[in-house]
Parts: sequence; structure tokens; C-alpha cells
Amino acid sequence: MHIAEQGTGPLVLLLHGFPCLWYTWRHQIPAIASAGYHVVAPDMRGYGQTEAPADPAKYTALHIAGDVVALIEALGEKQVYLVGHDWGAVSGWYTTLFRPDLIKCVVDLSATFSFVYRHPKHSILDMVLAQGGDKVYLVQWQEPGKAEADLGKNIKLWYEKLYTYRSPQLLMANAEGSVVDNMQAPDAMPSWISEKDIQYYVDSFSKTGFTPALNYYRNMNRTWELCAPWAGKGVSVPALVIIGDEDLTIGSAKPYLESPLFKAHIPNGEYKILPGVGHFLQEEASQTINESIIQYLKKF
Repeated sequence: MHIAEQGTGPLVLLLHGFPCLWYTWRHQIPAIASAGYHVVAPDMRGYGQTEAPADPAKYTALHIAGDVVALIEALGEKQVYLVGHDWGAVSGWYTTLFRPDLIKCVVDLSATFSFVYRHPKHSILDMVLAQGGDKVYLVQWQEPGKAEADLGKNIKLWYEKLYTYRSPQLLMANAEGSVVDNMQAPDAMPSWISEKDIQYYVDSFSKTGFTPALNYYRNMNRTWELCAPWAGKGVSVPALVIIGDEDLTIGSAKPYLESPLFKAHIPNGEYKILPGVGHFLQEEASQTINESIIQYLKKF
């Protein structure tokens, strides 16, 4: 597993999501380290310079959480602060669900526990299909090869479109099945994401391809089956959820956070909704996120 690290003190793990790398935390690593922490940001399984198993079945939540636990042990720690974004947040929730003894607190960016909560009869993918139809990206990306061709035909344009996507609606495919072609190309890139930043992602995924990262999506139903022992379970570890009101997940996240379910699942949870901020809030609103993370960690 490849990691970026800085600082000394209590361990803070920063887990990236799709389609990012450790690099998405470039603003958080020095800030949190300066606050007195040992900050470690890995490339997750299948990403960047970390090993990518060829077997698509080796990307379940149990595999990814196992990687996180192994990393904690390799770093010689007994407990950590866990911060995650997107699939990194999902992986953080699963790690906390499976091994709450290892986690001091959780900071979740963009992906709420509702994505992890194990309904006894229906998987998340089944519910997305029933509610949103088969054009939703989560469904479209299940077919091996299809998403790879769509995302890989112009990787730079895909990142430009994704990083400027400002909508509370999930990504949808067009009639031809393309998610990328159904997204608006930006007239200009915002100041918070540079050409160099985009190119870092382009260079990495040009080498690795998207299949390993997409395997996280393709194991959603398998994860649901394997997590039967945790059906109906929440987490008691203290948790802070931060999400932008222009995040593509806000349409389902906001009603969940404001409902009794949030506290039922996470009794020690709290949340913040940031106005005018999209999905990649750790990059777009880095100063606000840095301050929020550090202030929350200091409580524990």
C-alpha cells in the first residue's frame, strides 16, 4: 500500500474516494500535521501506486476495511482518527462498523451512513435501481468494460466535467449509456483546481485504468450479502458528517441527515451542510474543511 504521510502525534487516516488518490488530501495533510497529528493518506486498494488485485471479487467492503485495519496495525497504533470522502467515507463507515474499538471518531465527507446501513431485505443498489432507474451511474457502472470505455475515452474531459458538476442530482447516463457525454463541459475550470491537479489524476489513471476503482461499485451487492451479520446495526463512535449543498448526493443525504434515522443509526453523530459547495469539498473548500476536521478531532 502506497501512503503519503506527514507529522507526528496521534494517527489520522485520510481515505480518498472515487475517482481520486491520496492527492485529493494535499491541502489537509500539512494543515492537520501542523495541528499536532501524524497524518497518513493511502492510495486505496486498486488506486495509484497501491496493489490492484485482478480478481474483481476482492473489492468488497470487508477487503477494503481489512486493508484499513492492516494499515493501522502496520503503523503500530491501537486507535486512530478516521476521515473519509466518497468511497473513502464508505470504507471508513464499514471499518467503524466492523472494528469500532480501533476508531476514536469519524469525519465523513459526502457519503452518509445511509449508504452503508444494511437493510435486511434490499441492497443499496436494488433501492437505487427501484427509485432512480437503470440510467443512474451506480447501475450503469456494474457492467464490466462499459464504464471503462466511457470514462477512459477522454480522461481529462471526464475530470473537468466531474469536478465542475454542480447539481443535487446523481449522475445519469444518456440514451446511449454514456455518463460522461451526459455531463456539461465547463467553460472554464474553477480556481481551486488547477491544470496540474487534473493532470495528476489523468497521468495516474492513464496507467492503471479505471477497472480496479470501479470494482468497488461492482461489489455493492456482494458486500450486502456478506454483511448480513450487521443488518440493522449502526455505529456508536462519535461522527461528524460534512456535505456541500451542491453535492451530487445531497438529494438523498439531506433528508436522511434531517430525519430521526440519522441519530438512530449514529447516536453520537452531528452534521454540517456547507452552502455553495460541491462534491469535492476537501479541495474546493479546503480551509473550511481543515478547520472543521481539526476542531472536531481536538474534542477526542
